Amino acid sequence: MAIQQFQDALDLTPDNHPSRPDRLQSLGIGYDERYRRTRAMADLEMAIQQFQDALDLTPDDHPSRADRLRSLGAGYRTRYKRIGAIADLEMAIQRFQEGLAHSWSPPANRLTSGRHLLILYTEAEDWSSACRVASTVMALVPLLTPRYLENSDKQHLLTQVVGLASDAAAIALIEGKKAYDVIELLELGRGIIIGSLNEMRTDISLLQQRHPRLAKLLTELRDQLDTPTALTGRRDNQRYNTGQRLEQAIQDIRELPGFDRFLLAPSEDELKNAAAHGPIAIINISDFRCDVLLIRTSEVRTLRLPLLTSSDVRIRAKKHAMDKEMLEWLWETVARPVLDVLGFKQRPPDGWWSRMWWILTGPLAKFPIHAAGYHFSHSTDTVMDRVISSYGSSARALVHSLQNRPMARIAQELESIVLVGMQELQYAPEEIDKLEGLCSSMQLRASRPRPYCRDVLSALDDCKIFHFAGHGSTDPVDPSRSSLHLADGPLTVANLFESNLHAHPPFLAYLSACGTGQITHDGLIDEGLHLIGACQLAGFRHAIGTLWEVNDRSCVDVATMTYEWMKNRKMSDESVSGGLHYALRSLRGVWISENAARRALKRENGVRNAKVDQILEPSQSQRKERDARDIESCDDTPMYWVPFVHFGI
Repeated sequence: MAIQQFQDALDLTPDNHPSRPDRLQSLGIGYDERYRRTRAMADLEMAIQQFQDALDLTPDDHPSRADRLRSLGAGYRTRYKRIGAIADLEMAIQRFQEGLAHSWSPPANRLTSGRHLLILYTEAEDWSSACRVASTVMALVPLLTPRYLENSDKQHLLTQVVGLASDAAAIALIEGKKAYDVIELLELGRGIIIGSLNEMRTDISLLQQRHPRLAKLLTELRDQLDTPTALTGRRDNQRYNTGQRLEQAIQDIRELPGFDRFLLAPSEDELKNAAAHGPIAIINISDFRCDVLLIRTSEVRTLRLPLLTSSDVRIRAKKHAMDKEMLEWLWETVARPVLDVLGFKQRPPDGWWSRMWWILTGPLAKFPIHAAGYHFSHSTDTVMDRVISSYGSSARALVHSLQNRPMARIAQELESIVLVGMQELQYAPEEIDKLEGLCSSMQLRASRPRPYCRDVLSALDDCKIFHFAGHGSTDPVDPSRSSLHLADGPLTVANLFESNLHAHPPFLAYLSACGTGQITHDGLIDEGLHLIGACQLAGFRHAIGTLWEVNDRSCVDVATMTYEWMKNRKMSDESVSGGLHYALRSLRGVWISENAARRALKRENGVRNAKVDQILEPSQSQRKERDARDIESCDDTPMYWVPFVHFGI
């Protein structure tokens, strides 16, 4: 019936009518859909014919031409797979090439042709051609989300290119490209929204010194785009015009001596300089292969991870089984090879811990690489027993943070800490009370605003540390709506995006809540749109949060030990990751001891698991629902120390 209606509409359309190509295209889509269900070759032939007729009537400079080239190419590709005629394959390749190169069409349509072309070349193992196409396609990704678009629109568009950057990087590695070139390619398709917003808030002091007029124009334009439309009342065309003026201003700045890389991806030297504080390991996950891109002061190199496959990662991510076996698998497939090549092969002498940063791509971003290993007494086959781990959302974001790292310690600068604890959790008030006592000994002025969104956001304007103890939730559809739960509603990622604290950058955001570093929307897994990332974007140099649900009692212990460590180390930048590392190793030690006692009881007395639970942890069976920040008790001793992570410098 749909095909008949499309045909009737076409029959009523004059040959020279401007809508005739659209109606031919619609009819072709109808036949193509029916072919996919009936496998009748007559339907496929009719689809190809309608697509060809629509293309013949489409001018060379028409913005729909790439889409029609893609439809026709897909038709030929389908026929090639059905009957195997090389002529059909060649026609498909030609149409996709033309669609990718059609500069008058929207980037999204050109990208679709490019992805089809990429599939054809990789299926044929023509890696040289695939690499050329991958480079062209990745150059289009930034054009997909121009600066004038709202973040919600960018999110929608970016779901179309999920995994593309990782595949492009893997293809480049197969083709033998240099490690830095691969990183540059990977960065084009990851952390796009965060990167764009970071650019809006980047330090332009050098530009202000040398070219004040351009700096003033840039500041005015980016401030207009950085302010939500709802607050300004600007219309879409005004945002578009402002975005175009901003792009032109950026191009003008890049023409100036010494500013040729203004707001571009970090250079190879900048990457190496960032590794002065510790090596950076970017783990790339692709169906083609999995690799680590290692950045050190002396080199940027690659390492193949032959035991790691993208299918394994996806399967384990869906199971959500974050247990001992998973940590051991992470060790064997990822962590051990990386640490061995970096020279971290044993536990360091006390007080000489080295740091490193992990940047995880695709579904691997859901995994706690910092906790990988064989965790039993006296084992050193763990990440935690060899290095202090921090995370980054992208190489660009990490370099940006490290370049703006103050050289001096900041103890004298610290003034206030904002403490928010939600009363519905049994241990959250205790956590806040303990921290308030610690802060007074650290000469920090504690502020405890009412747990309402407006009050908390207002308090952030004049704070150095923000500590939240309460419930958090991850939005599975729109990550920008993931939130901390306050008394009058959610404090969302989007709210924090809108907070710009860069004029007086705060030190630490400690989010003692569930899933504050979690993204459940697989289409946006590489964007870092979680509460931790939002705090970093707002201006916090450090952020501590969680990858999934956490235990209420353990939150108090981790926070207290972390702040104690920070206080004793004069609140240096290193003290944040070091404090969390110390706290997690301490809780891990308790976990090892409890499990050893559990095994001993089972061996000696044959006590059932439930009875052992009662003997070892009497509070577990009596715990009320409000005692946990969403975690459920289980038969084995839970690994409460695993979910906590540090992002920052």
